[in-house]
Amino acid sequence: MNRWQQMYLNAIQAEAGPPGFDHLQRLIQLHLHRIPFENISKLHYYRHQATTGLRWLPAMETFLSNFMEQGLGGNCYILNVHFGKLLESLGYQVDIVRATGGNTHLALMVTVDRQTYYVDVGYGAPLFEPIVPEQQPHFTRYGEEVQIKRVADRQYRIDRRVNGNSLVTKYIEWTPVSLQSFDDVITHSLRDEDDNLFMRRVMATIFKPGGAYSVINNKLFVKSDKGTEVHEYTRKPDWMSMMRATFGFHGGVLDEALEFLSDRGLRLF
Repeated sequence: MNRWQQMYLNAIQAEAGPPGFDHLQRLIQLHLHRIPFENISKLHYYRHQATTGLRWLPAMETFLSNFMEQGLGGNCYILNVHFGKLLESLGYQVDIVRATGGNTHLALMVTVDRQTYYVDVGYGAPLFEPIVPEQQPHFTRYGEEVQIKRVADRQYRIDRRVNGNSLVTKYIEWTPVSLQSFDDVITHSLRDEDDNLFMRRVMATIFKPGGAYSVINNKLFVKSDKGTEVHEYTRKPDWMSMMRATFGFHGGVLDEALEFLSDRGLRLF
């Protein structure tokens, strides 16, 4: 076992094991409960690493160190790329797939025991198990409805709804592609423009037993099967404390994100 593999397993409090459906599902669940989907890391790597393409994508040990030391997780490009590398190191066959619609999404095609699954720990969605797209699953968790439906040969629509209203819809292209093919896509996602909401707000989602916790700017949404609680923070110290307790973020990266937004005329406090 190499150093980063052990670091990764420690980070999500998991153990290595022979490839199989149950082990894969356990890894997915632990990942979604430990490492947040968020854009604070996006702003951090934009400021400190690169502003375009794959050069912006952190190396494995950088990703793991920043999670352990500062609580940073990532978006789909960071989370799914690195989770895919972990799965490969554990003996799974892993390919990258894209999902179009809005910002192009990066997800995983994982094959184990001659069955191919859709795996996604970088969508901020309650996708807690390996999914067989051909089965066109439809379920509701924590107040969010998810439906995957075939729309063409090797293409599936994944629709996420809240209270009957579509939250986001993407089209999974069920064909392996290369990571290099995302270079321009990542550059587009990093454009420092007001119409790019992922560069003009603070957002994060993590799952805990019994609920989903999501932040958009100064509001925390706690979603469960019983409904949604909304908590609004008007004082920065209270918000900082909540962000650390809920997601594990350290103050330095939070201050950095707030400064980035403030420089662009968006003050949260």
